[in-house]
Amino acid sequence: MITPANAENPLEHALLQGRWSLFERLPAERHLAEELGVSRATLRTALSTLVGKGILETRRNKGTFVRALPCNPDAASLADSLRAMNIVMTPLLAAVSGSFAPSVMLTIERHLPSIGMALHSGDMRLLAQHHLKFFSILLRAIDNARLAQAGAATLPDVGALARLLQECSQARLEELFKHLARTLHGLRHADAQACASSVSAYATCLLQSLGEEE
Repeated sequence: MITPANAENPLEHALLQGRWSLFERLPAERHLAEELGVSRATLRTALSTLVGKGILETRRNKGTFVRALPCNPDAASLADSLRAMNIVMTPLLAAVSGSFAPSVMLTIERHLPSIGMALHSGDMRLLAQHHLKFFSILLRAIDNARLAQAGAATLPDVGALARLLQECSQARLEELFKHLARTLHGLRHADAQACASSVSAYATCLLQSLGEEE
């Protein structure tokens, strides 16, 4: 039985089954509720829950979009996700550095202060969401759906990342912020080596916080 407490389950299942692809807009609420066999009130609860998890993103006057895929119950650990991120995201962003439109770079530049504010506010879930949004903005702009999906599949679960960030020292959190800023600098100047180095340093820094790297 679907209740408000588990309202997101059928929606998560549909996402895991590939009903909608990454960055695709979901159908209108009425149609989506009918498709999932739930009431619109239950659907709104589910949408709100998945937005909070960082899986969906609501854009004003545009609708709700798939921002990341939910974690399968059998999914890899956070450490495995971060290692995959290092292996896949590092060369991916290096390869496309210099190809992003100025508007994408402007969006990232405007997003970076939000990461800084979340860092200093101490809200680790919000900080985790902003970290993941940094990469999601870039992946959404890559003109190759398969590459974008490969990169997105390596992004860690927002809850797991938030818990890890909660355990990080202030100095480590500021170091992560610097790696993101350096990634932006590498992308802006089409410096593939600098971009790759910064993304790799970001993933390695998180792995070190897990005690997975020396």
